[in-house]
Amino acid sequence: MHVRTYGLMICVLAGCMCGYEAIELCDTARLKCSTRDGCRMALINFFVGCNEVIHGETNVCTTDCKHALISLLLTEDKSGLSFINCNCSGNKFCEERKVRVEVCTKDVLQAMANMKNNDRPVRCNLAQWICEADTSCLTALDYYARHCGRLLTGDTCSSRCNNSLEILYRQKNAQKLPSCYCDGTEDYNCQKLKYNTEKFCFLREPLVPYVSLTQKPLHPKESWNSGGKSQFQTLKGIELLLLVLLVRLT
Repeated sequence: MHVRTYGLMICVLAGCMCGYEAIELCDTARLKCSTRDGCRMALINFFVGCNEVIHGETNVCTTDCKHALISLLLTEDKSGLSFINCNCSGNKFCEERKVRVEVCTKDVLQAMANMKNNDRPVRCNLAQWICEADTSCLTALDYYARHCGRLLTGDTCSSRCNNSLEILYRQKNAQKLPSCYCDGTEDYNCQKLKYNTEKFCFLREPLVPYVSLTQKPLHPKESWNSGGKSQFQTLKGIELLLLVLLVRLT
């Protein structure tokens, strides 16, 4: 009953019609999601971000789990939504996972409602995950990472970087990126990146001054080498392997 209620609440929120006789088996929904770069990324974030919740290590919804569920709901073609509402077909672990993740229902519903308000900024980690959940936005984010590395290491915004920003910000799933706020949990120097983007790409004085702190190492998905190129392409295979290992546990 809990699983059905959770699924119905998500369906109502997403504006879809949910007949349980038509719901896909979880294996089918998971494989279909994994064939799309964006949905695969959201699926990986779900299994990693919700790990503590899924395995019963906490009875509260963690921030990462909430963000992961939001990104799954915003995947292209509603592939992530199909996975959330999938039919476990008697798989005990799958059913337990659904019941445990239900603890996030209230937070996710509230956050999804707030997403419609363009005046309400979200954390940059969440904004990034939302973008990554859509294949086109994920591609644009990779293009941005390839050409804007010097925003973190210097004071230069090249024409290619400017162009990549324009492409990125045109993506539907990137709407929250320009206004997102850094909360200090990012695995890269978020504040410096936003400051330099405003100052050197948009040529306007940043609203939030940059205070130089000890720079955190870049997250692998967002890292740049000395040539300013993204490591994303090499990580696709690693992430796919991680996904295979994770789904075997389900």
